[in-house]
Amino acid sequence: QIAALIVGAMLFFSGVIAPLVFKVLQADDAGRFLRAMFPLYYVVLGVTAVLGSVVAVLAGQSLAAWLFALTAALLLASRFIAVPIINAARDKMLAGDAAAKSRFDLWHRGTVVANLFEIIILAVIMYGAAA
Repeated sequence: QIAALIVGAMLFFSGVIAPLVFKVLQADDAGRFLRAMFPLYYVVLGVTAVLGSVVAVLAGQSLAAWLFALTAALLLASRFIAVPIINAARDKMLAGDAAAKSRFDLWHRGTVVANLFEIIILAVIMYGAAA
């Protein structure tokens, strides 16, 4: 099931990859890796959610189609709106702008909350498929 695939990827990345990166790599290298990885993460999962929406439409599952579309919109908004703001704030923080930390924290927390919301949405899809 596509929803389970997306949730699995999200949980693997946040629970395994991200913590491992900070254990194995120096802080600067970890930051560069994650900065390169997150755009790809959001695009791949967003496109996969779009695919899930198309499959759900073809299967006549309108609620699942809408939920997949919402998930895709959140993932792609994270990629194309939040990530550039987070990266700019991080750059300003590293350059010594103390005020940029609150902007970074706000947007970073926002993407974390969005990911949790996406997992809940996808869980609803999986529950509906199992019922």
